[in-house]
Amino acid sequence: MPKFTFAAVVLFACNALGGAAQVALSTAVDATHLQGKVLFGYQGFFRRPGQGNDHWMIKFGEIPGPSTPGDVQFDMFPAVEQYPQECLFTTNFLLPDRSKAQLFESNCTGVVDTHFRWMQENSIDGILVQRFYGQFDDPSFLQLLHQIRTAAEKYGRTFAVEYDLSPIASTDFSNVVPSLLNDYAHNIAPLISSPAYLHQDGRPVLELWGFGVDKNKLSAADCAAIFHALRSANPNPYVVLGVQWDWAFDRTQNPAYYNVYLQADVIQPWAVGPYNDPTSYEGFYQRTSIPDKALTDRLGLKYAPSITPGGSARNREGKGGPLGNRYNGSYYEAQLKHMLDLKPFFVFGAMFDEFPESSQVIATLTQSEVPPAANPGFLGIDDGMDHNYYLQLAGRIKMILLRAIGQNGKDPDEKNQDEQNQDEKAAVRFVTSQYCMSDQPGVVGGVKPQARLRDGC
Repeated sequence: MPKFTFAAVVLFACNALGGAAQVALSTAVDATHLQGKVLFGYQGFFRRPGQGNDHWMIKFGEIPGPSTPGDVQFDMFPAVEQYPQECLFTTNFLLPDRSKAQLFESNCTGVVDTHFRWMQENSIDGILVQRFYGQFDDPSFLQLLHQIRTAAEKYGRTFAVEYDLSPIASTDFSNVVPSLLNDYAHNIAPLISSPAYLHQDGRPVLELWGFGVDKNKLSAADCAAIFHALRSANPNPYVVLGVQWDWAFDRTQNPAYYNVYLQADVIQPWAVGPYNDPTSYEGFYQRTSIPDKALTDRLGLKYAPSITPGGSARNREGKGGPLGNRYNGSYYEAQLKHMLDLKPFFVFGAMFDEFPESSQVIATLTQSEVPPAANPGFLGIDDGMDHNYYLQLAGRIKMILLRAIGQNGKDPDEKNQDEQNQDEKAAVRFVTSQYCMSDQPGVVGGVKPQARLRDGC
């Protein structure tokens, strides 16, 4: 059967439709299955100063000026013009126009609503919302869960819970399993009745993240205890297991961990760290991603790769090193292009709102818009890019998956010509609704960085 590539879709879209189309909001996401979804990790942990869990971590009396580690926990500034004013607070950071920069609080209804509107506008299916062990009783996180449910239902997106187990240590394990089961029964189970909560094979999706990531902290036996307790909980979840990027080596090096991995429904390797530019990513893809996918296929497991637009943590670490580099979007695009070949079960985007690690895809100030003071120093996305450029770029993943497995879950090789044509037309509509096309040399992926989703081209 004839094939069509991403480049062919872009070229066809340019020739047939010429220029930008108005953004067409995507239809409601089918939350009854996980396959083919584009899901982002969602932290939701930014608060106003004094409210606790403030991952902006800024000391107002020392800004602007020399900082020590912990004063400033982020290298990139959010663009806040689309958030309601009641969700913002003013800092002492001075922008180039001498006005004071503002930051947002995650558990404000207007912030959550805006985030889900952006997902709808860019055909992002939804999120895996982080649930941090040790903060289950925090009222602000409980509030956030219900705000997410409301926004997901409003905008036709989907969500599921991801337990982040990184705070857990085997040295203090006695109450871990009862605490997890209590939270799942009393705080998570009531959310599962939402039509927006993600399911697979009739079971609610639940991710357990952190297995084998720090073997010195959490033993294989304790990982197994957590897994079996939640896997047998009611309602019985469909388990995505978040593991370290080199998980496959545990087959011989740490078989006790590997045996836990084999019991998952989906393996989602955490690939933030082993590569940091387009060249090193290509090597990682060839040496790790392709063998990982082949291995999961042989094992009868599903495979969900993680991708990231880049990262930077100079201010948080306080080491005075260089700021990160997103390579004009080509680093992210290099990862997107390989999704077609991998044919993953779903794609995990790391992350939606992770400003402390500068891996966020949501609205971010450009380099000429960030506070210009040399200390602590900030990184912006490229001048001329739309504030939501990386979220728009992430929207391509859906088109790529549409071609890789089809919206109905079939492999494209199993489709007849009419179905192939429908996929191609859908892909063209998606691309042209999101981007202003260009055939100018040097333009990443044929997309003008200055193209503005909200203003047209």
